[in-house]
Amino acid sequence: MTQLSEMSEREYFASVGHRPGMFVGKTSFHRLTAFPIGYDQHVLRHGGHGLAG
Repeated sequence: MTQLSEMSEREYFASVGHRPGMFVGKTSFHRLTAFPIGYDQHVLRHGGHGLAG
């Protein structure tokens, strides 16, 4: 298995989709939508391009 730090964003979010509870705890729509929003804000804050589309 590829380490999370070595994955592309597409691979990373695919792994979240396969095992969402591992990333957000109790799986719910609100937690799953908050996860990529938080990720996007973190990337933008640290000089990245953020998520598009």
